[in-house]
Amino acid sequence: MQNNAIGRRIRGLRRLKRMTQQQLAVCLGLSASQLSNIERGLKKPQPELLEKIAANLNVAREELIILPTGDNN
Repeated sequence: MQNNAIGRRIRGLRRLKRMTQQQLAVCLGLSASQLSNIERGLKKPQPELLEKIAANLNVAREELIILPTGDNN
């Protein structure tokens, strides 16, 4: 999966949880601009960071990297 697809998935799940970039970034120990770069696909999150993101969004890590059936993005 490309970085931008992972980033879109993170952004979508963050919004579903009604979290701002700033709120999630603080939980992850990142700046909002670092999280923005991940969500825009400019930076690839390391596996450890994906684990932290998933935990903070209350989803399985696989939900961040596997697109749901029928999602053609």
